[in-house]
Order: sequence, then structure tokens, then C-alpha cells
Amino acid sequence: MLPLSLREAVDALAREPAALPVAGGTDLMPRVNAGMLRPRALVGLSGLAELRAWQYDGATAVIGSGLTWARLAGPDLAAVAPALAAAARRLGTPQIRMMATLGGNLASRTREADAVPVLAALEATVIVASAGGMREFVCDAHPGAQLRPGELITAVRVPVAQGPQEFAKARISTGFHATVALVADARTGAVRCAVGGIRPGAERALRAEAWLAGRIDPATGRLVDRDDAARFGALVAEGLSPGDGSRAARAHEARVVAALVGRAAERVWAP
Repeated sequence: MLPLSLREAVDALAREPAALPVAGGTDLMPRVNAGMLRPRALVGLSGLAELRAWQYDGATAVIGSGLTWARLAGPDLAAVAPALAAAARRLGTPQIRMMATLGGNLASRTREADAVPVLAALEATVIVASAGGMREFVCDAHPGAQLRPGELITAVRVPVAQGPQEFAKARISTGFHATVALVADARTGAVRCAVGGIRPGAERALRAEAWLAGRIDPATGRLVDRDDAARFGALVAEGLSPGDGSRAARAHEARVVAALVGRAAERVWAP
């Protein structure tokens, strides 16, 4: 099915809730071609221009789910959400970035969904449409898992940057990477951190966030002690959910995350 409007797309999904939407196809089609997935039908989204736009909406930006990662890395969106643009620049090959879309990454339930930790740290909301109307939900651990039958991700609502943001990525094993998003809110002094790649989706480090916020000098916006960045990384790693790997694998993941978070924190807040 190749709908020409958003209404046609959601109507098609309502008629066949088991159908899967496809835009760039960089995540979906390899699984279909490998026989790992057998969708009853596909709903092509490439003709929906409304999914490939973004606009300001007060203190937020509404970013269409059909925007490619190459487009998300552009200077205009980098000014709105620097961490998202940084993630876009690190995703795959140039050819993948030209095809893969934000919505496809969010709908994925794999560990490699780099958009999820960034949007979780930004406390962004996901906008979805169905034949019954529109709704929004906060982007957290598993955005794809929150989709109901017949729903389509149309956009994300992102608070416009009011402070520094960082995205970092490091290999943890063959084919897998740990990702970290840090967001500082200059208005409230809040710190937000989300880790991805270790488990599907993202994990917020709430206890570590509160600790670090108390270690930032309000007069300078810098850490009280340079060692606080490494301590913050250790706290984030300690708070990761256990997972089901071996003890050695979990210890390795924790070391990678601690180092990654510590370096990112130094770049943002080092005295």
C-alpha cells in the first residue's frame, strides 16, 4: 500500500493492524529479506511530505518522523537538539543516514536505537496518529513497545536546547555500542542522563543525575571538583539494570559506560 496522505496511511493501518509501516526500510527490510519477519502487508510512507518537516511550537520543536538521519544532522536541527544531531552524525554509513528515518529508529525495539536515549534525556514526547485521532507519550525505555495496533509515529516534540548537550558512543562488543546522552537545563540547573545500547531502549540515571546537579557550582556552571565527572560515570554504571549476560560481560559494560559518561561530563562541566 502506498498512501498519499497521513489519513490514508492510518486508515490503511486501521483496516490491517498487522501491517507494518515502512519508510527508509534500513531496519525492517533486512529482517524481511532474511526471513526473520513476515509482515502481512507493508504501508509505504515515502510519499508523505508531512512526515518530513519540522517546525517550532513555542518552547518546543516538532520534528517529523520521516526526517532522515542525514537531515537530522543539519545545522538548523543541531541548534534545536545538539545531542540528536550528534547521534545522527554517528549512525551507520552515509548511505544508511540518507535513508534511515527517525520514526523507524524509534519504532525499533533493538539495542541499536540511538535516538531513544537522546530523546529520553531530552524528555521528549512521541506523537502518534491512528484512525481514532492523535496522542502523545513521553519517550522512555521502549517507545516502539508503547505503540498500539494501528498507530503510526508521526513526530517527536523536543524542548528547544537551553543548555549544553552531549552524545557519546563506544563499542562494547562486536556489533554493539553503548550510547550516552547528557542534557543540562540552564534554566533549572537540572541534569539528565540516559544510557542506550546496553539493553533495548534507554535507561535514565535518576540517582546519579540528582547527585551531579548538586556538584555543579551555580555561579560558574562548572563542577566543584574535576573528579566529580568520573564519580558521576561510576554512579551511572552502578545504576544500570542487571541484564542477562555473564558477570564478566556486565562488568565490561559497566566499565565502558562509566568511562563514556565520565568523559562526556568532563566536556560539559569540567572546571
